[in-house]
Amino acid sequence: MSGNLIWAIIAFGIMIFGHELGHFLVAKRVGITVQAFALGFGPKLVGVTRGETLYAINLVPFGGYVKLAGEDLQEGGGPNTFRAKSVWQRMAVLAAGPMMNLLLALILLAGLALVLGVPSGVTNRIGQVLTDCFDAGHRVPCPAKQAGLQDGDAIVAINGRPVASGEEVIDTIHRNPHTRLRLEIERGGRRVEVEVTSVLDNRQNIGLIGYRPEAIRQHLGPVRATLWGLSTIAQTAGALLAALGALLVRPREGLGSVMGPIGAVQFLGETARGGGEIFLYTAAAMSVLIGVFNLLPIPALDGGRLFFLAVEAVWRRPIDPRREGYIHMVGFVLLILLLLTLSVRDVSKILHL
Repeated sequence: MSGNLIWAIIAFGIMIFGHELGHFLVAKRVGITVQAFALGFGPKLVGVTRGETLYAINLVPFGGYVKLAGEDLQEGGGPNTFRAKSVWQRMAVLAAGPMMNLLLALILLAGLALVLGVPSGVTNRIGQVLTDCFDAGHRVPCPAKQAGLQDGDAIVAINGRPVASGEEVIDTIHRNPHTRLRLEIERGGRRVEVEVTSVLDNRQNIGLIGYRPEAIRQHLGPVRATLWGLSTIAQTAGALLAALGALLVRPREGLGSVMGPIGAVQFLGETARGGGEIFLYTAAAMSVLIGVFNLLPIPALDGGRLFFLAVEAVWRRPIDPRREGYIHMVGFVLLILLLLTLSVRDVSKILHL
């Protein structure tokens, strides 16, 4: 297992742990007995009981859960059970998990803005030459690496035409997939010419040669860094909701681009090849996606349970717990089937790379 993949697994473990920790802390705060705090589902691999709570790591690493007293309809009642608490306390417990994911993303983004600064543009200079690219879905050596381009090279002309900015360089390459390009490079005070043939990124239908441009950075103070982090979270959440809307309109096309948990871990691991900054930005975006997705009104997810509590708050009487339980059970089974299907497809894609 590569080191990048290990870092990706650790990052997802932190996201899951943070999510469940949110539920756990708020449940404790409002006086609910927490019977189990687990990462993963299925058979227990390791576990230890401390006080009233079993802390465990389970076999199937698709997520995690916090088991609260009173959630199971067969259990008895009592003042320390989930259903004994007010609607607003129960809503706070359910919302705490997704909100913790958003908080983790904010900490990452604001921290990056404080330490490294916020990318506000790119220069025409190469920040990093990449090793592996994908041409129409197939892994190939990156053209920039094969052509001998180096970190720090400045691209000053393409096909004899001067380029004045990093954006112009990128736009020209993007508009020319599967095209031979003659690049004029400034390196160490002298100019050299190299030729590259761009590959096709079929997900975005653009040409690439396999490098990351040098970023222009704007350094922010704590307040502005936090506001930038919040703005980035809002943009990421908006993009997710727009993608889900497109998926509902064109489900057959949309499902083809959806990654399962294995694909997501692999993708995060691949971003680590671009350096720690890209890896952390991607981890923050995925933490936002986990948080927002869990807030959607889908049965078995936190958002689905919040929806039932919102109905209870409006009607001022609880919904039949058994009926609600059946709905969540069906939703959970369908969700697990979807995750398994996506995982099988992820593995199939990895094996055919």
